[in-house]
Amino acid sequence: FTANTYVPEGGVSVSIQAVDLAGLSSSMSVRLDRSVSNTATSISFERLNPLGRKVAKNKDALALIIGIDGYKSTPARAIYADSDAKVFTDYASQKLGIPTNRIKTLVNDGAGEREMLLSVKSWLSRASKQGKSDVYVFFAGHGLASTDGKELYLLPYDGEPRLLEDTALLRSEIFDTVKSINPKSVTVFLDAC
Repeated sequence: FTANTYVPEGGVSVSIQAVDLAGLSSSMSVRLDRSVSNTATSISFERLNPLGRKVAKNKDALALIIGIDGYKSTPARAIYADSDAKVFTDYASQKLGIPTNRIKTLVNDGAGEREMLLSVKSWLSRASKQGKSDVYVFFAGHGLASTDGKELYLLPYDGEPRLLEDTALLRSEIFDTVKSINPKSVTVFLDAC
């Protein structure tokens, strides 16, 4: 038999069960790892699958994708945030038509304050084409409010929740920076408190 399925970055475990004509069954678990190929396949499974139908390439679009599950300065995890970012990377390429060299993905310890600031303030500005680029920003991780509740922050991997103003990114500054590059459109996904 053969079967096609989406294999996310990092792989997936699949359970296979065989039943013979007498009704006897046997099952085993198999680990699938992703190959280097970018070949999209069509499948019929119900689980999220960013592959499948081909879409038009959007050569001027770009995506900044950030996912942080575990943090350096807090034991509170944002469970599956890193996996969500990796799957969204595939989605951006396969469904939004963004060239892979115009997608920047930061996960876990690769999404520190320095990396996030450089990505927002430098990479987005350099990679964007004024009036032509569709910009996508995806963040999955911890979001925190200032003590008075007026300011909202996105916490990088090495951010300190007790020092938000000094170690986290102010959401409004991120939005202002993206707005200043004058893109064709902006879509922001925030999966944070």
